[in-house]
Amino acid sequence: MALLLCLLGIVLAIFVPTFLRRVRTNKISEAAELLQVMSQRASAYYETSWSSLKRHCLPPAAGPTPEAPTVESQDVDFFSSETAGHVSWKALDFQPERPVRFSYQYAPSRDGCGLGDSSEPTAVVFRAEGDLDGDGVRSTFERRATIDRDGFKAADVLLVHQRTE
Repeated sequence: MALLLCLLGIVLAIFVPTFLRRVRTNKISEAAELLQVMSQRASAYYETSWSSLKRHCLPPAAGPTPEAPTVESQDVDFFSSETAGHVSWKALDFQPERPVRFSYQYAPSRDGCGLGDSSEPTAVVFRAEGDLDGDGVRSTFERRATIDRDGFKAADVLLVHQRTE
């Protein structure tokens, strides 16, 4: 019996930390994946949008959606008229297909059309904030892009502040 308890203790000592690490990694992978999607959708919108005979458009800022992150995943309708920035979320076709824990924000320094024609570059920030353990301290993930005469350039870097709080 003592041997069985000893073996059980060893197994738990090995697998519990691994399991907790895997759960934490799965929670934060949501933000990285959806920020990549958001950046790709903004790039596609920029390259294909036209308004008043001008091209290279971006919709106005959107979010945070939902207003506050949650510990448990929740279904959020980014396209609902009740959602802050729903018109921009629709324009970007950004509607996560799964429940989310993070709050998402799309923030261009300028919006409208003809952005590639300007001598002043436009910065675009895609941000996700989460409170994965409910302690009020938030993890922040960001992807950034710039727009200049050469087009939409998404940074390959994911900026992270307090990854696991």
